[in-house]
Parts: sequence; structure tokens; C-alpha cells
Amino acid sequence: MDTFNKKNILLSLLISVFISNFAFAACGSCQSDIDDSTVVVSKKSNSLITTIPESGKIEGFAIASCGMCNFDYKGSKGCSLTIKIGDTIYPVKGTNIHKHGDPHSEEGMCNVIRVAYVSGEVKDNKIYSDSFTLIESPISN
Repeated sequence: MDTFNKKNILLSLLISVFISNFAFAACGSCQSDIDDSTVVVSKKSNSLITTIPESGKIEGFAIASCGMCNFDYKGSKGCSLTIKIGDTIYPVKGTNIHKHGDPHSEEGMCNVIRVAYVSGEVKDNKIYSDSFTLIESPISN
């Protein structure tokens, strides 16, 4: 082959690589358009609370039920909402057992132990909840 033919083949190959790069590549600017310093990401914990940190602030999943009926909690004279963290039972302030359905129903807190998503603070061996949400069971088909 002569030199002119080699140059044409090389040039054609180079142009086709260059064009295919544009056809199959993304612009690459999507992530850099966002100023990371102004983005606020709200991440909720997906972990089971097993210990109380020194700050006393908690957020995550906890075992919840009626303290008297299911946890043998002696801190109240009647049915009350409690959560279990480690081996310790904590009464919950900021919500009560009746705000989460009939406690004596089949799925009520006096009959079953539930999982709840809790955020708040532990003070004086009590949980002062900012939020307390019972986790529903998945629907089976």
C-alpha cells in the first residue's frame, strides 16, 4: 500500500473512533453542575439501636411493646409504651401506647412485640421521642 492509502485508512479510523465516542459517551457534566456545598442530604439510620451513645441522641430501629405486658417492666402501674435497647427497658415520652392503635387488639402493643423507628434523646432513663413510627409488616401475596 502506498503512504496516501495508509493515511486515509488511519484518518478514517481516527474519525470513526472520535464520532463513536460522542455517540456513546455521556456529557460528563451532570454531576459537576451540582454545587456539593449547598446540597443537604437527609439520611435516616437503618440500624438497630443496641446501645445509647454518650450524647444520648438515638435514631434507628428499636424493639417496642407494652412494658408491663411483654417486658416485665415495673416502672409503671399500667400498660405503657416502652422500647428495649440492649437489655434495658426505657419508657417512651412524647407519645403513648394509645396513639399507636388499640393496645389490647390482636396486633396491639400488649399482645405483640413490634419494631419501631425512633428518634429522640435518652434522659433520666427515659426516651424523649421526636418521632416514633411503628413498622408495618410487608404485604404477602
